[in-house]
Amino acid sequence: MFARQWILHFPATYLRGGFLLGANADVSSRRFDTDAVLGKILQHDKEGFASFYERYRGRVYRFIARQYGTGEYGKAAYYSAWRHLVVAGLSSKTPKDLKLSFYQYLGRSVPSSGTTQSVRSQGNYLPRDIEQDGNWGMVLIEHFKHLTDEMKRYFLFKHEIGISEAAIARAFDVKKKVVENTIKEAERELREAMEESGCPKRRTLERLYRESRVVKPPISWDKEILDSFNMWLKQTDQPEQQETSSNAPHESGGLAEKWTNLREQVKSKFSNMGKRPSPKGSRQRKLSSSHR
Repeated sequence: MFARQWILHFPATYLRGGFLLGANADVSSRRFDTDAVLGKILQHDKEGFASFYERYRGRVYRFIARQYGTGEYGKAAYYSAWRHLVVAGLSSKTPKDLKLSFYQYLGRSVPSSGTTQSVRSQGNYLPRDIEQDGNWGMVLIEHFKHLTDEMKRYFLFKHEIGISEAAIARAFDVKKKVVENTIKEAERELREAMEESGCPKRRTLERLYRESRVVKPPISWDKEILDSFNMWLKQTDQPEQQETSSNAPHESGGLAEKWTNLREQVKSKFSNMGKRPSPKGSRQRKLSSSHR
């Protein structure tokens, strides 16, 4: 009894990999409260972002790598996804809104047919030590490359990111049945391909995919992502914020923006000094006064 209580209340200061967990996010060692950590990101808290990143970095990495590869294009897509999470936190109102925005952004990362072909031609993009000893999980990923873009996207959201078909449908404004049928078709094609490859039937698709989920982003990527947090917060001229600012009251951007606005106002006043009103404007004023 005492041992169980100790486990439940043990303060989870560090997660595996050495990243600091959000101390104020009310997250226990046995349960990761996603909404609580997203709430910290909404407060522009780097510790909360580091906690969320540590939890989902492998999932997001595999989601992107299995569509883009891990070359320069894949790395750019990976950085862009995490940057979007930080920037979207400046405009999202609730953790649910931020989570939805993040999922939608990931969903838009599905490549075009031309990009898909380039990914397929890259060959193996997972570490070589995973490709040894007839690893069936690796064989599954090779077959996965030949699915359609839509199959890849929905399959990865279910089996990699871990959200339901209903949540996928809500995120992308499609019917749940469409998502379910697409995933079923992807799973059917993969099972048939694995059987043709000689994979024992006792190895379920779920088990095979779990075996392939051991890869994580390079440590150098982790450091660059976490070190970029403050820089991303300061980048207020991005598309996400421009779209929201057009529909929201303008907020001050600090002393630099105030000085720029003041300088423009003074410049405008001086440029208008000494200018005579246009004849058209004078005639309009005379006509209006004559009718009084």
